[in-house]
Formats: sequence, structure tokens, C-alpha cells
Amino acid sequence: MSSYDSLHTRLTNLTSQLNQRDTELDQQLDEIIQADEAELDQQLDELDRNNEAAEKDLREGLRQTVEAVKKGIKDRKDELRQKEIEAAKKAPKDHASKEAEHALVKRRSSFSTH
Repeated sequence: MSSYDSLHTRLTNLTSQLNQRDTELDQQLDEIIQADEAELDQQLDELDRNNEAAEKDLREGLRQTVEAVKKGIKDRKDELRQKEIEAAKKAPKDHASKEAEHALVKRRSSFSTH
């Protein structure tokens, strides 16, 4: 075998080994990429769940705040309505009391002038 044949055989062998190693490295790289993609997918899914939970919490907090404000408004309206009712009930009594007092003052003054 000539030295050229020996070099050619050696080169062919090394090329074959290099191609095989290249294929192995490609497979390892694909596995690493797939593992990274799977991990990223899990992280994204977790972020989505966290965002959904946070949004749900915010909505519930807003709903509770709105309900509290509505209740406060209703309570205030009820309080004002009750005050109006009490004032309306008291007004005729106050008016009658003032009329009676005025009539009494009138009588006293008519008695004192005679």
C-alpha cells in the first residue's frame, strides 16, 4: 500500500469519525434544546397560572371594593331617608308647638293689656 493510499484511508476514516461525531453532537444539541424548550414551556405555563391567579385576585378585590362602596352609598341613603322621615314627623309637632306658644303669648299680652 502506498503512502498515498494510507493517507487516503486515514483521511476517509477520520472524515467518517468526524461525521459520526458531528451527528452525535447534533443529537446532543437537539436534546439540550428540547429540554430547554420543555423547561421554558413549564415556566411560561407557571407564569400564565400566576397571572391568571393575580387577575382573579384583582377582580375579586375590585368586586369587593365596589360592593363595599355600593353598601356605603345605600347605608348613607337609608340614613338620610330616616333623617328626612324623622324631620317630617317632627315638623308638624314643632309647628304646632310654635303656634301654641304664639297663641299663649298673645293671650298673655291680651290679659296684661286689660
